[in-house]
Amino acid sequence: MVRNRNKIKQNVVVYSSLILLGMGFILFLFGCSKSLKEGPKRSTNGDENEYFSTYNLNADIQNFQFIHNKNGIIVEWKFENNKVAKAVNSSDWIRVNQHYLVRTREKLRLASASKKMESDEYSYLDVFDLTNKKASKKEVNVWKLMVNYLKNDNIELRRTLPTLRRIEKNDYAVIKINDQQTYRYFLLNLKTLKIDKEITEEDVNEKNRVYLSISTLKGYTAGVLPFDNGFWKEKSYKGNINLRASYPTAFKLFSKPEGFAYKVINSENGVITNGKELIDLETEFLKLGSSVYDHAYLPKELSIENKDTKISQFDEIQKYYNGKFISD
Repeated sequence: MVRNRNKIKQNVVVYSSLILLGMGFILFLFGCSKSLKEGPKRSTNGDENEYFSTYNLNADIQNFQFIHNKNGIIVEWKFENNKVAKAVNSSDWIRVNQHYLVRTREKLRLASASKKMESDEYSYLDVFDLTNKKASKKEVNVWKLMVNYLKNDNIELRRTLPTLRRIEKNDYAVIKINDQQTYRYFLLNLKTLKIDKEITEEDVNEKNRVYLSISTLKGYTAGVLPFDNGFWKEKSYKGNINLRASYPTAFKLFSKPEGFAYKVINSENGVITNGKELIDLETEFLKLGSSVYDHAYLPKELSIENKDTKISQFDEIQKYYNGKFISD
């Protein structure tokens, strides 16, 4: 009888344990189901950097100096203190001519701005007026501007083209959009900050783009590297570049933690007019005593020799250039 009682007690304990385990499992499944329905939550401290494909820091120009007869510019930036944007570490896209510097500033989860954006996403252009010493800034909400202009939100913003255009005494940034799988181009007037008109793909094409395509990467051994239209410093940078001797004040500005340099590309009525000067400018960011033509090559796809072709002087570019069209 005692043995049976003990057996009954053991069975009760076992069954109770199984019931508790079952209830725990049901609660676990309920929790998982709720979590899946709600989806990933945002941090209570703000944005989570894994949400964003692009997140540029807001910035103002702290100081700037033109160099090389206004074919280059050194800029010291003052960036906002935004840990999330810093963590995303998006590339800066800068376009400069002698009158304006235009910087793309975006916060996007997907690759481009579209009507799929959430309320906290945006696509701006920050337009800095270089004709005054303060480099005053105005911002343009490009997405809203284009939607209002077209009266259509079924588009995607692609980018601004790499050069600012001067047409009939006006300065423009060229905005490229995707509209129903068709690329379209629009001129943003940098003075009025309004769209002046749509232009054709043929209008977009520029003469002398080959001068922006010369490869000089092998010469960058002093801790400076070219990127897009600019130059930035690696951790190995020690200041041993030609700029130190030719423009001491600009060198100090460039050597500051937030100092960068950019090409000032003059594109007038569809022609890049300072190609030679832009190539010469690169010498400033090479190792002290080195020349850009020590390391200049015309890329294989642009050479009549069908190989990377050494360029020893400016006139050789047209000598070896095969005339192939270079798109933006």
